[in-house]
Amino acid sequence: MENFINNIKNVVSMDFLIYTIVAFVCIIVLTILMLVIRQRKARRLLDEKELHYNTLKGVPLAFKLNKAVALSRVNEMMAESVEKCRSDFDSIQEKLKECSVSLAEIDDLIYVHKTKQALKKIDALDKDLKLLDVTIANVHTSLDQVLEQESEQRALINQLKDQFRKIKRKINENRASYAQTYEYLEMQISSIEKMFSAFEEWMFASEFNKAADQQNEIRDVLTSLDALVVVLPKMYEQAKGVLPRAIDEVGFHYAQAKNKGVLLEHLEVHKNLGAISDMLKNDLNKLRNGNPNGVEEDLAECEKRISQLEDQITKEEKAFDEVNENAQILFQNVQVINQNVDEIRMLYNKVYERFGFENWTQKLEDVSDKLSILNDMHRKLEKVLLEGKMPYSDILISYKELEQSAASFNVEVKEMKEKLDNACSDEERAKKQLVKLQLIVNEIQVKMLKHRLPSVSEKYEDDLRHGELMIKDIKIILNNSPLDVNRLNADLRKAIDYIYTLYNNVNNLVGMAMMVENTIVFGNRYRSSYPEMDSELTRAELCFRNGQYTKALKIGIQCIEKIHPGAYEKMIVGVDTPILEAEA
Repeated sequence: MENFINNIKNVVSMDFLIYTIVAFVCIIVLTILMLVIRQRKARRLLDEKELHYNTLKGVPLAFKLNKAVALSRVNEMMAESVEKCRSDFDSIQEKLKECSVSLAEIDDLIYVHKTKQALKKIDALDKDLKLLDVTIANVHTSLDQVLEQESEQRALINQLKDQFRKIKRKINENRASYAQTYEYLEMQISSIEKMFSAFEEWMFASEFNKAADQQNEIRDVLTSLDALVVVLPKMYEQAKGVLPRAIDEVGFHYAQAKNKGVLLEHLEVHKNLGAISDMLKNDLNKLRNGNPNGVEEDLAECEKRISQLEDQITKEEKAFDEVNENAQILFQNVQVINQNVDEIRMLYNKVYERFGFENWTQKLEDVSDKLSILNDMHRKLEKVLLEGKMPYSDILISYKELEQSAASFNVEVKEMKEKLDNACSDEERAKKQLVKLQLIVNEIQVKMLKHRLPSVSEKYEDDLRHGELMIKDIKIILNNSPLDVNRLNADLRKAIDYIYTLYNNVNNLVGMAMMVENTIVFGNRYRSSYPEMDSELTRAELCFRNGQYTKALKIGIQCIEKIHPGAYEKMIVGVDTPILEAEA
């Protein structure tokens, strides 16, 4: 051996030998690497096929087939389709077994590193699995069509379960709102849960028609329960909160009005409130048993009756207040009307002959009849108020009738009295005016005597006599009976115009005479100094004595203005004489 190696060393160089060994080692490594890669590929493909196989095997064909077979027993129309599905199912099961064997063989081949054979079997297995895909999908579709009724029922029952869960959660979250009905609701929930269990039993037994009936029953019960859950809180709020408070308020209002003195026995408040309370108790019992039928109508009726009682009590109380506050005023008005009627009779007797007044005999008889009726109504109303046995709402009607009658009759009485008062007022006014005119005439005479004017025109004497004659004529008219009111008023107006005009004229005359006297007195202090002043003032005095007051005033003013310009204006406005003297 050593010789052989030595011979090789002699023939082949050492470098070549090394390269050859390296190459040989690389080929071995690459070969091993390729085998490993192929083996891993085969193992990966095997895992994929196992996953595919398990997916196909996991399709619930057996479960659906069993249901379909059970359904075909009660539905002959589906028997043929189910039988075909059963044959296909058996074929699928055989294929799955073959695939399972193939998977085991491939695993063994890979294990012994027979990768090539394993890959060939994997290809064959892949084809079988793809065929199984199609077959299983067809069978699955056929079974779904056969079990379509179950699917529909299952979808519907799931919706009902969701609805049931929502209702159950709502009940539990709002337990206080359902008060005494909560026990009934719990019983309903338990009953519905049993219905769901019965439905599942019918479905498991493939009794789909019976399951459908059970489902319809569940739907109806859920609908009723949902409606009950919605209306219960509102009904309980009315029956246990709003209406009892309203009953208490009516009872309190009744007690207040009763203490006030309002007659309320005819309303039978206690009896009506008792009936309403009994109705509420009956409605609460219905709600406790989960029976809301008619409860809403009863609650509305209770609310209506309570409102009516409250309105009636309020009406009686308002009538009581109005009657008691205004009855005495109305009775006083009736008394005033009686007094006015008595005054009318007295005035009429007075003015009938005195003024030639129209005949009111029939009119006064009608007034007496109306007054008698009014007094009768007054007495009846007063009697009813004293007895206190009639409701104030009825008393208010009588009160209003008396009030309206009194108001309309009072207008008529006032018109009659005003007409009579006007007839008398003309005479009274004439008498008062006559006194004033007499006083004015006296004042005119006093003024004339007081100032003793040196000369007065004869017209003044005539005017004064004429004024006195007018006063005498008016006195004669007033003394006549019947009184001629039209003539009296006409003569009175003339006398007033004439005498007041005379009074103004006398005042003007006296005033002018006083101004002339003041002017002459003022000018006298300058007579000795101014001869011209002396002659002019003498002329003014002559004019004054002759009754020419205007001319005398004009002469005196011209004299003073020559010496003291503007002095006369100061005299008019009240400037004192010493001031004028100081100016001088």
